[in-house]
Amino acid sequence: MSNPFRIVALVAAKDLRQRLRDRSAILVAIVAPLGLAFIFSRLLAGATEFHATYAFVDLDGGPMAATFREDVLGTLADDGMLTIHDATTENAARADVEAGTADAAFVLPEGFSAAIASGEKATIEVLGARNAGLATEVARAIAERYGDGVRGVELAVETVARLRGAPLGPEVAQVAGAAAAQAQNPPVALVDDATNLRQLSLSTYFSTSMAILFLFFSAQIGLVSLFEERRIGTLGRMLAGPVAPWSVLAGKTLGGLIQAAVSMTVLIVATTVLVGADWGPPIGVALVTGAAIVAATGLTALVTSFAKSADSAGAANSAVAITMGVLGGSFTPTSQAPEALNVLALLTPNGWFMRGLGDMAGPSGSLADGLFAAGVLTLFGLVTGAVGFARVRSLVRAR
Repeated sequence: MSNPFRIVALVAAKDLRQRLRDRSAILVAIVAPLGLAFIFSRLLAGATEFHATYAFVDLDGGPMAATFREDVLGTLADDGMLTIHDATTENAARADVEAGTADAAFVLPEGFSAAIASGEKATIEVLGARNAGLATEVARAIAERYGDGVRGVELAVETVARLRGAPLGPEVAQVAGAAAAQAQNPPVALVDDATNLRQLSLSTYFSTSMAILFLFFSAQIGLVSLFEERRIGTLGRMLAGPVAPWSVLAGKTLGGLIQAAVSMTVLIVATTVLVGADWGPPIGVALVTGAAIVAATGLTALVTSFAKSADSAGAANSAVAITMGVLGGSFTPTSQAPEALNVLALLTPNGWFMRGLGDMAGPSGSLADGLFAAGVLTLFGLVTGAVGFARVRSLVRAR
């Protein structure tokens, strides 16, 4: 009998040559996931980013208007959230908003500072563009927060003054305005720290989710081809010689593993360069990705073992891949789903793949953070693969 390991290598090489000549295989393994990752990340690129341009009209000229302009809007502009430009009149600000050069405008009327100083009602007018609803709501929230801060400080100072028996004086305006401005940027704030917040960016999320989804489509090609080779007789001719059936099956599996590894490597590099994805520490990514390939191969073998033809095997594997994608978060983040779906996601390789990469996300992410997910994926692949390959052996035997 021929050297079985040489047969394994030859079968794997034959399958890989066929895959290179088969444009549909390249389309499924590389082009489709890369294209979808690019489209989704670009279409939803603005979903997590905000920047607005506001016009500011100061008809008051008093200290409170200056405080709002410099300490409130100015600080937000310094943080990169806003762009502020000054308009001389309310009509000029309206023209900017209508022309689209400003998303909204703040108008501080004459007597604004005096009204605050005397404890009377002071108004900040917000003019919003029809097609800039979010920017207008943010502008309204800024104005309301400043107003609430001023009123809160006024009440506090007035209460202290009454308790002391001293009258409420104009100095309240300075205290209230400064405190309200400080409230926009409190000394202690809750922020999303990339070191502690283990969450994939939008571009990374869609890159990884599309990669794991299409991994299941490409992983099935080698084993499903057994049905076609049996039909056209090439499998029978191989087994007619001194060839062990297990070596043919091992060669098919090896070819599939190599194809999956190459396609995932290409996707990781391409999405990093073209989409700006940040997969994480290279060694950790390689470990989790390799475990995902094992999981996809094992599950594919299990599903294929129940099929009776190439068409039924392809359909069944595709249905399982889509179902795993839906439950595992390949189409929408499970963090936005009900808790029940978060639990179901952990029953899928997709969910564990995304979790493993998410655990390694951020500057402090390391290989150790992805070990647990890699272990679960490997165990999933070994269990399903053991059952699947035990059953699929019946496809590779001489008749």
